[in-house]
Formats: sequence, C-alpha cells, structure tokens
Amino acid sequence: MRRIITAIIVMIAILSMNAAVLAQDNTSAGTKAPGFTDISGHWAEDSINRIVDQTMLGINDGKFQPNKPITRSEFVLLLHKSLGIQIQYFKATDIGEFYSDVKNEEPYASALYDLVIANIIDYKGTFRPNDTLTREEMVHFLMNAYKYKMGDKFKQIKLSTIPFADQDKINPVYSGEIARAEHDGLIKRPANAKFYPADLATRAQAVTVTDRLLRLMDQELSPVQVTPSAEMKDGVIHMKLTITNNSASKVVINHSSGQKFDFELLDAGRNSLYRWSADKSFIAALTQTVIEPGKSLEFSDDVNLEQYSGVKVKAAYLKAYIIGTSENLNINTDGYETIIK
Repeated sequence: MRRIITAIIVMIAILSMNAAVLAQDNTSAGTKAPGFTDISGHWAEDSINRIVDQTMLGINDGKFQPNKPITRSEFVLLLHKSLGIQIQYFKATDIGEFYSDVKNEEPYASALYDLVIANIIDYKGTFRPNDTLTREEMVHFLMNAYKYKMGDKFKQIKLSTIPFADQDKINPVYSGEIARAEHDGLIKRPANAKFYPADLATRAQAVTVTDRLLRLMDQELSPVQVTPSAEMKDGVIHMKLTITNNSASKVVINHSSGQKFDFELLDAGRNSLYRWSADKSFIAALTQTVIEPGKSLEFSDDVNLEQYSGVKVKAAYLKAYIIGTSENLNINTDGYETIIK
C-alpha cells in the first residue's frame, strides 16, 4: 500500500513538472505579453497591439512610448521579427564583417546580420545603432523589406504621382520609394501635403507602416485580387473596382443591404470631396455576391464633374470600398486607394 501511495506521489510530481515546463515553453514561443499601459486611445493602438509584444523592442516596464523616436537597432528588431525574416547559415556569423560599432553580443546583432544579407539594410561601415531614424530612411528600409519578401512577385509599376509640398527636401535617392510607398498605402499624405522627410520617425509611425506592409503583402499574395482604378476623361471620372478570383473556390461576399460597393473621391490632402452612396438609397435586405473560380467581378460608375463644383479641379485619389463581409476574402475596411489618371 505504501509503495502504491509513493508511486502516485511520484507520478503527480512528474506531471506537475511537465505542466510547468509546458507553460514555460508556451511563454518562450512568443505568447503575447499583456497590453501596453500607455497606448489606449492612441491613433496607432490597433497596429501596436497587432504586431508588437513587450520583448520585441526590449521593453520591460509595460510602456510602449509611441511618440518616442525609434532607434536604428529598434527598427531592425521590429522588421526582423514582424516580417519573420530568418536566414540559415553554414557557419557562425560575425556582424563585425559589416559594422565596426556593433558586437555579436548585442541583442539585435543576429537580426541585423540577416537584414544586411537580405539587402534590407544596404549600407556598411558604421551602423550607429542608438541613433534615431528619419522618416525617409524608414521608408527606404521598409521598401527594401517589401522587395525582399515579395521576391519575383514584387510588381514593377509605372507611377503617376503628385509631388509632396516639400518634395525639394526629400533625398532624390529615396524619392521614388516614397512615391511608391504612398501609392501602395504604406504612408498617408496629410492635409498640408508634406512628407517631412528629415523628421525623426516615431515608434508609432514605424509600427504602423510595418503593419500596413504586412497587410499589403497578405493582399498581394492572396489568390483573390482587388484592384481599384480611376480615369478622368472629358469631364468624367470613370471609377472601377475589380475583384478577380484566382482561387479554386468560389468567393462569397455577404451584404447587409442592397449596397455592395462604394466610391470616394479625395483631394491631394486626402480630404473627401465626393461619396458615391451619399445621394442613393438601397434595399434593406440581405444580399450576396458570388464570384466563381477563375472569374472576375467589376463594380463601376461614372461621375460627371460638371455636377460637382470644385471636384474636377481638386480630385486626386479614388478610394473604393467593398461593403460586406466574407470568409473567403480578407476585405480591407479602410478601402482600396488609387491615383486618378
């Protein structure tokens, strides 16, 4: 009897130890720490909660400090972890091959090595890990990461852009990348149409553009493509939203009313000038849109600008919306934006 009791006690102890080990493994595997204490109500709160944990930037006091300028080493850690960049090597790496001011023992050293090999961080010599990052540098490294992650799926496009009000202050080396980043929705133009290239990038800004990049890549790698387009001709803007289903299954979009889409015209500062649905009424009934495999669906309409004072002169962007929900398509509720040609 005593042997049986002893055996039971030993088994309980072993099970308890295994449970503790499993709990530790789950934590170390990347379980997200409790939320930050200083981001409630901040404009970047959703992005911060989506992609940052308290170990990513060496945070140990529960505060994210969203308005604090991000350092170069912090941005390396952010890009490396959030984009899941992992490169396998046949021998031990030495960051000293590239930078004289970084030691292998630094917590960001291996991440930096990966980003250099991937040509995301594309300069060598001195890294200046504790220096802050300018907004134009942030976009440059972000676009490098975009190209690396997409590989041969990265689309080369011909841009038709509207210069920023402070375009002359943007380093010409970064100008094209900044224009592409705006075109792809990674950065947004403020009401005064300035980019502020030399301003220091904050932690909130860095996380937000990284979050947008992750969502953009998800969309571009999806077998279901959503493409907006807009063309101004003879006083009319032709607006179009095309959904192409390249998957093997049908795409079903559920609508809570007869409205299935919407269009919005914006000026250069992204202020709303016109909303397609504003003067329309829709049936109050559940409806569905179904797109069969290999098929495309197009929502379109025209705006005669003679009817809208000032819109013809000011309209610069179109934002198209899918109104509904779907289990087969990750709908961007912020809309799909393009420049009016």
